[in-house]
Amino acid sequence: MCGARDGSSGLDEGYAGRHALGTEAALLFRPVFNIFWGLMKTMRQLSWVVVFAGVLVVAGCAPAKRAVRAREENARKEQMQQRLQEVRRDQALSHFIDGAVFDAKGEYANAILEYQEAIHDDPSPAIYYAMSKDYSLLGKHSLAAQAGQTAVRLDSTNIVYRENLASVYLNAFQPDKAIEQYETIVRIDSNNTSGWFNLARLYQTTRPHRALEIYQQILDRNGDDWDVLLQMAEVYSALGQFDKAAEKYKRMVELDPSNRVLQRQLAEAYARAGDYKEAITVLENMLDVDQNDLDATAALADVYLDQHDFPRALSLYENLLKRVGDNPEIKLRVGIAYFGQIQRDSTFIGKAKPIFEDVKKEVPNDWRPDWYLGHIALGEKQDSLAKEDFKRVTELADWNGDAWWYLGAIYLQDGEYQELLDAMERATKKVPKDSRLYFLLGLGYSRLNEHEKAVPALEHSLALKPNEIDVLSSLALELDGMHRYEQSDSLYELSLKIDPKYDLVLNNYSYSLAERGLQLDRALQMALQAIAAEPDNASYLDTVGWIYFRLAKYEEARRYIQKAITAGGASATVYEHMGDICSKLGEKEDAERYWKQALDMDGSNQALREKLARGSL
Repeated sequence: MCGARDGSSGLDEGYAGRHALGTEAALLFRPVFNIFWGLMKTMRQLSWVVVFAGVLVVAGCAPAKRAVRAREENARKEQMQQRLQEVRRDQALSHFIDGAVFDAKGEYANAILEYQEAIHDDPSPAIYYAMSKDYSLLGKHSLAAQAGQTAVRLDSTNIVYRENLASVYLNAFQPDKAIEQYETIVRIDSNNTSGWFNLARLYQTTRPHRALEIYQQILDRNGDDWDVLLQMAEVYSALGQFDKAAEKYKRMVELDPSNRVLQRQLAEAYARAGDYKEAITVLENMLDVDQNDLDATAALADVYLDQHDFPRALSLYENLLKRVGDNPEIKLRVGIAYFGQIQRDSTFIGKAKPIFEDVKKEVPNDWRPDWYLGHIALGEKQDSLAKEDFKRVTELADWNGDAWWYLGAIYLQDGEYQELLDAMERATKKVPKDSRLYFLLGLGYSRLNEHEKAVPALEHSLALKPNEIDVLSSLALELDGMHRYEQSDSLYELSLKIDPKYDLVLNNYSYSLAERGLQLDRALQMALQAIAAEPDNASYLDTVGWIYFRLAKYEEARRYIQKAITAGGASATVYEHMGDICSKLGEKEDAERYWKQALDMDGSNQALREKLARGSL
C-alpha cells in the first residue's frame, strides 16, 4: 500500500461540468444526483481513511528501520566490549604470569607490582589471593589482610582463600580472627580434617577442653593419627592430666615402637602422673635394648630421685659421671641426689657442696647451684652466705618466687627491714601474683611502724590467696593496733573458723578483748588454749596474766606475769603489767621498780612516765 494515490480531484471536475446544465435538467436529475453525490461523498471519506492508513504505514516503516540499525549497533558494541575484555584478560594474565615468575625467584615486591597491574585489568580473587601471600611474606600484615579479605569477599566459599587469610592473621598475632576463618571453613566443609586440626591447635591455649573434643572427633573419624595424638598429649600435660597424656604417648609408641624420644616422653608422663613403676619399666626396657643410652639412664636416675630412692639414683648418676666426664648437668644431678640425703645423713653436705660450687664455676649463669648452696648455708646457720646465694638466684631467675621468699625471710629474721622492703618491692613487680611476697612486704612495713602501708600490702596478699591464716592474723593485728576493731574482730573470727586452735590468733584476739574489757571470760579461755600450745611463751603468759588483771584477780595475774618474766625475753609491756599489778596490790615500791625497768626498755612510753610521776596507776 505504500505509494497509493488519491483520485478525488476527478470527481470534482465532473461535478463542475454537470453544474453547467440548465436549471430544468438540474431539477430533473436532483434526486438521482443527491443519491449519487451522497455515495461519492461516502467514498471520498473512505478514500481519506485509506490515505491516512497509508500514511501510518509509511510512518511505521521508519522506526522499524531504526530498531534494526540499533540492534546492529548494540551487537557491534557488545563484540567490541567482548574483544576489549579479552584483551584486558590477556593483559591481566600476562601480568599474573610475570608476577608468578617473580614469586618463583623470591622477588615478592616485584611480583606484587605485577599483580597490581593485573588487578586493574581483571579484579579476580585469585590475583588478590596471590598478592596477599606476598604481602605476608614481606611482613606487611595489614596489606596482606586487606588483599586476603577481598579474595574471600569475592569468593566466600573458597577454602584455600580462607586458609590463607587465617595464616595472615596468625602472622599478625591475631589468633581470634584466624579462629573465625577456620570456624567458617569447617562450616563450609564439615569433613575438612585440616580445618578442624588447625582450629583445635588454636583452641589449645584458650579452650583446651574444646581442642581435646575436636582432636577426639578427628581420631573417631579417621583413626589414629600421630600428630593428633601428640597434640592431645601436650594438652593433657598442660592441664596437669599426666595419666591421660601417658595414654596418648603410649599409643604413639605403639604406632612407632622404635622411637626412643617418644619412649622417654612416655616415661616422663608416667613419672609426673606418679606412676613410677610404669616409668621405670619403660626406661629399663630402653636400657635393655641399648645400655649406652645416656639419656635413658639419666631419666631413670631422675625417677629414682623423685621417689627419694637416693641410693639407686646415686648409683646411676655416679655411673653416668664416669662415662661422660665433667658434664655439668650430670654433676648437678649428682649434687641434687647428695642433697636429698642430707636430712638422713648430714655428712652428705660435704659431698654435695663442692659439686654445686664446681658447677657454679663451670656454668655461672645457671641459677640452680646457687639455689642449693643457699639451702645448705641456711642449714649451717650461715645467713649471710644464704642471703648472697638467694640474691644471686633472683638475679639469674627473677621469676623464681621461692628464691624471693627465702631472701625476704632472711631479711625479716635478721631485722633488715629496709632491705626487706627494697627486695619485696622488686619481687612484686617480677612475680606479681605471689601472695607470699606481698605478705613479707606488709610485715616489713609493720616492723618499721608504717602501718598505713602495711595494711594494703597485706590486703593484696589476702586477695591473691584468700583465707591464708597467717595473712589474716597479721592483717587483724595491724587493724587492731589502728583501733579499727570492727574489721580486726571480723578477721580474728574468720581465722578461728578456719583453725580454732591457732594459738597466735587465740592469743592476739584475747589480748585485744582484754584491752577493751570485752568478753573477758571468753578471752581467758582463748588465752589458756594458746598457753596449752606453747606453755613457755612469754607473750602468751602475759596475756593470761593481763586478763586476770582485768577480772580483778590480781594474785592470779601476778603468777602468770611472773612466769612470763621467768621464761625470759619478756617485753617492756610485761614489766609494765607487773608494775600495774603491784600497784593494785598496794606494793608501791615494787610497782615503781617494774615501771622503771619497763621505761628503760621503752623510753617512748609517755603513759608510763606519767604513772611514775604519780606513783600510781
